[in-house]
Amino acid sequence: MRVLITGANGFLGKFICQYLSDKGYSVIAHTRTPQVFNYSNVENINFDLNDNLDHIDLSEVEVIIHCAGRAHVMHETAASPLEAYRQTNVQGTLNLAQKAVQSGVKRFIYLSSIKVNGEQTTTQAFCPNDDVHTDDPYGLSKYEAEQALLALSQRTGLEVVIIRPVLIYGPKVKANFKSMVNLATKKLPLPIGCLNNKRSMVSVYNLADLIHTCMTHPNANREVFLASDQDDISVKQLFEKLAKYQNNQLLMLPIPKSLISFMASLVGKKAVASRLCSELVVDTTKNTQLLGWTAPYSVDASLEKMFTTPHKN
Repeated sequence: MRVLITGANGFLGKFICQYLSDKGYSVIAHTRTPQVFNYSNVENINFDLNDNLDHIDLSEVEVIIHCAGRAHVMHETAASPLEAYRQTNVQGTLNLAQKAVQSGVKRFIYLSSIKVNGEQTTTQAFCPNDDVHTDDPYGLSKYEAEQALLALSQRTGLEVVIIRPVLIYGPKVKANFKSMVNLATKKLPLPIGCLNNKRSMVSVYNLADLIHTCMTHPNANREVFLASDQDDISVKQLFEKLAKYQNNQLLMLPIPKSLISFMASLVGKKAVASRLCSELVVDTTKNTQLLGWTAPYSVDASLEKMFTTPHKN
């Protein structure tokens, strides 16, 4: 099977390339500019999602795994962030999907985001069929892309699978999780002793396994799946584990969440504190019932693998 992976130089895309290469698939790794991939059975292809794709040959591709997109921008400069997200995440995705239809690609797997569901849960876990009420520009653009793909699937027969991951972690992780990894190496006391709020996460090992299942499973067509480790833990427990696997022992101060939020707002970090102090859990029952899929790695097993297993560049 020949598989096209977009955004192959990103954190997730690069791991999926290695994962499928190790399983013997013929992988076409998409990037906007030329890149070198040190995996067997991987060739590089270059194009911009928003360009005319008439010259791109996808005639032998059976599955597209679409990881590329405009992610959260920390220091936004676009006059209209929503339109900037739509340009790449909606129009660029639809441009590629229409090319897939023309080329006879069988299945299109779209990596969306849990932000489609929202920023936090209260009394119930998020489910795939929840009503969407997101006002986040990034989350809205991902939802609009989902809807455009499902409409295209209805018209053309292109098989579409949508996966909404929660926070993804693994080797060479970046952004917020990388910051937590670094904090867990410090000898300074951290104000996290009261952070017993539950969070769902997903390791690249579990997400890759779910994607692999969705590549061929007949029940996956035109479905939305949430991706997690199926092993929710508290923020406090996460820091304890991150410290343990880096041979550190944390001193955790029992600071109330309200005080953390207040102090964070004083230094312009209110959004960061909100993510740390709130709950976000997902229900992945559908994955098991429809696909027979359960996460092969617990959080502990994923973290141990992340910190102890050598990984290719």
